[in-house]
Amino acid sequence: MELSHEEQAGLITRNQIAERVGVRRPAVSNWARRHEDFPAPVRSGDTELFHEAEIARWLANRTIPEPRLLDGEQTGITYADRFGRTGSGRPGAEPRGAGSPAQRTGAKDKKAVDQLMGRLADRVRGPATMADYVNLCLIVMYVRHAEPEQWRRVEDAMSAGQGTRDVPALLRFLGDVAQDTLRRNGDRTDMRSSLLQLEPRSWDDLTTAVRTAAGTEVGAFRLVWESFSAREGLQSSEFCSPAGLASLAAALVLTPGQSATVLDPYARGGEMLAAAYRHMGHARGIVYGETLDGRLQAVASLYLLHLGVRPNLTSTRSDRWPPNREHGADAVLTNPPFNMSDAPGPGRRTGNWSYGSPPRGNDNFAWVQYSLDALAPGGRAAVVMPVKAGNSVNTAEREIRHALVHRGAVECVITLPSHLFSATPVPVSLWLLRRVDHPVREDILFVDAQELGAKVGRRRVLRETDCDAITAVVRPWLDGERRLVGEDHALRAADRGFSAVVKARADIRGEEYSLRPADYLGGGNYGAVPERARLREASDEAAELADTLRLLEQRALATEDGYRGSTGPSGWTEAVLDDLCEIQPGPSYTRLPAEARTAHAGLPLVFPQDLVGGRIADETKTRVPWKTAERFKKFELLPNDIVCVRTGAQQQPALVAGSQAGWLLSSNVMRLRVRPDAEIDPLYLHAYLGLQHAREWMSHRAAATAAPSLSSAALSHLPVRFPSIGQQRRCIGLLGELGQRVDAYASYASALSRLRAELAEHLLYGLAEPL
Repeated sequence: MELSHEEQAGLITRNQIAERVGVRRPAVSNWARRHEDFPAPVRSGDTELFHEAEIARWLANRTIPEPRLLDGEQTGITYADRFGRTGSGRPGAEPRGAGSPAQRTGAKDKKAVDQLMGRLADRVRGPATMADYVNLCLIVMYVRHAEPEQWRRVEDAMSAGQGTRDVPALLRFLGDVAQDTLRRNGDRTDMRSSLLQLEPRSWDDLTTAVRTAAGTEVGAFRLVWESFSAREGLQSSEFCSPAGLASLAAALVLTPGQSATVLDPYARGGEMLAAAYRHMGHARGIVYGETLDGRLQAVASLYLLHLGVRPNLTSTRSDRWPPNREHGADAVLTNPPFNMSDAPGPGRRTGNWSYGSPPRGNDNFAWVQYSLDALAPGGRAAVVMPVKAGNSVNTAEREIRHALVHRGAVECVITLPSHLFSATPVPVSLWLLRRVDHPVREDILFVDAQELGAKVGRRRVLRETDCDAITAVVRPWLDGERRLVGEDHALRAADRGFSAVVKARADIRGEEYSLRPADYLGGGNYGAVPERARLREASDEAAELADTLRLLEQRALATEDGYRGSTGPSGWTEAVLDDLCEIQPGPSYTRLPAEARTAHAGLPLVFPQDLVGGRIADETKTRVPWKTAERFKKFELLPNDIVCVRTGAQQQPALVAGSQAGWLLSSNVMRLRVRPDAEIDPLYLHAYLGLQHAREWMSHRAAATAAPSLSSAALSHLPVRFPSIGQQRRCIGLLGELGQRVDAYASYASALSRLRAELAEHLLYGLAEPL
């Protein structure tokens, strides 16, 4: 008997079966060996797992012998009765949710996530991938809020730990907790192996990460996943679906409060399924998904568990496009990877292509057809697609668009703002499709909503008001309000800040079956329509920086008498650098040769080329593996250390920022660290070493050798002159204010250049005119 989607959740081991039915493990193995109808296992790594529902059905035909009855059990009961009574994760039972991840996240959570995803992440993961570390954060967040008994065990394990030697034991314990949690809820992803890849530098680093993750509220889960997406620069196949986009897709194809069966054939981190579940409200239909990536499957499972949804997720890695797969979903919501092929083996040769075979190497239209075929008759799909797919010149894709339009499968196409995804600025479109045997209408609604959304950092975010505005125009069209003609939809859209037009299918045929809204809204024949949102962003940025400049200039005017002429440095102290600093050259090349370095995980290694404008670059190209770095603590950097060039062309000395603590010196640089008893401020010394005469002094002594090289012994004789500590800090404060003004003017000039370019696009397109 084929399992329903609900019954596919809940996986258990042979040991767990034995415990729940009160027999020894060999008895379960005997059942499997002697009875051909015993349920077949599924595998997770080297472990065999069984569906709870299948085991329960099989046990229903096994009466417990009287000698083996427990106290209180009556004659005639089956092992299934005992199995169901003792199971905390019985099929059909709802998992305990951690709460609603839709709730707002506060400043405290954002600060905690910044800490988790910053330097702490590198210190905990070591050579492991960032995804392994994110798995640690997410499982801790879930267990802390949803499984208090499990969390108490985690706290006990941390309290019992003694230090670094107990790090592997704690990771194994956390891996067991993660594995047990996921398997009880139907996910056989091997998260334990993922956590065991981590190599924390210390016990304190690991427990700090665990306690920081545990101290967040439920909404921080999404922040961690989005931060991971942004930091890793993931490919189209990997990054998460923005919350606003998922919410919009759900609102357009689902009716609030109405139960439905919803599929996401590319579940990513579970965002689409979570949005569907929230949108259905108390009706609580069935949500299930498919995935090609075990790492993302674990994330999606945890995301759904946070809502109290049992995750029904299956892997399709072995057969991406299986023929004749039956779904019968009421709705499909999906954000598949763009312009790439994930199909292993024979790929699309085994698929059902009702609208035409897609081209090899690009699965855009394979996903569209797979989504349509997964629907029950009359069901709707919302599929995120690249805008370019709407009017691509590929012959196969044009023929598929022809079939989609001719057979009435396309109801609406919406172009969304650019920069919705952290990994790409490219705008996307949302295709609203319907599975019908014959067209139910003769036209298609095209919407251009690129101007909506709010800028948040480098991204644009679809706000609730933006989603409501689009839904108010599109839903009446989908619901067939015949009293609204095309002009009404255009007016409705214009009132809400975007454009819409209704086009007959015959007109679309004349445009090479283009499904790009711009081709019907005035921009198709003259290049892309300039985005008003970009002009607004450029204008806002320039205005904001102009305000910042005015404030800085006002402050400068208020402190105009902040400096005055002086007769000379009377009462100043003169010393050589050796009296003021500990001078530490980097390790010799023989101790840290090129083969001991890496471009990937590990501690950043600072070279002369990383010293830029008196600072160390935020990213270096070379790192030292964590295990190797343990031997080089002597060469670590601390905030307000000063780094000078040792070998090579002289650069301006750089001041170490707080975020760069723990980075290491390379063989080509040296570190200056002000002595605790020296009466000189590190920032003053840094500014002094940047003076022309000090830099010339260092350059002359470096040039005295065959290859430019400044020894620590030579540098130790550099003369330094300085006033009292109070005056030093006043000097630094004044120079710092001037530096802020220099940076502000540079940013303002850059913003004006961008504004000019955007304004030119609009002025010369006719979308703006001079006053």
